[in-house]
Amino acid sequence: MMEVKFEVKMTQKVMYNFLMNHTYRSMTGISGVLFGVAALAILGVTYGNVPTWQSGAYLLFGVWFLLYLPVSLYTRAAKQVKLNPAFKKPITYIINEEGVTTMQEDKKAVIAWEDMMKVTETKLSLLAYTGKRYSFVLPKECMGGQYEDVVKMIREHMEPQRVKIKG
Repeated sequence: MMEVKFEVKMTQKVMYNFLMNHTYRSMTGISGVLFGVAALAILGVTYGNVPTWQSGAYLLFGVWFLLYLPVSLYTRAAKQVKLNPAFKKPITYIINEEGVTTMQEDKKAVIAWEDMMKVTETKLSLLAYTGKRYSFVLPKECMGGQYEDVVKMIREHMEPQRVKIKG
């Protein structure tokens, strides 16, 4: 029976990557980018033909939608990693035939493969979703040389349409 075990100590970098991925793959994130681009495009097309305050408003909206969200997600990532008690100590993950087991101090939870909705990949992590808003963040750097084994087990135990991992 194959088993992979690794420890995760959450970092701001990994949390920011997760929040950016989660946000910009949602309708809210996509809409924000579209509104920002549209506001800047309208600014470019109408500049000089509309009152200065109107051009300023287009600029403000464009910058707000395109820059505010990433900056706020960065500060939120820092705050979450610093203040969330679950991130104070490392979490041990064991991935095997049963599913994914999480252990931290005296707490243990097992999530069966059939209870996982989907697994997606970001540049830095695998995200194993157990609900629309709940996922495990499995940083690739924490898996070390076991990354390919983790991917293999995910592919073996989950339906292909629920696995969004490159390669």
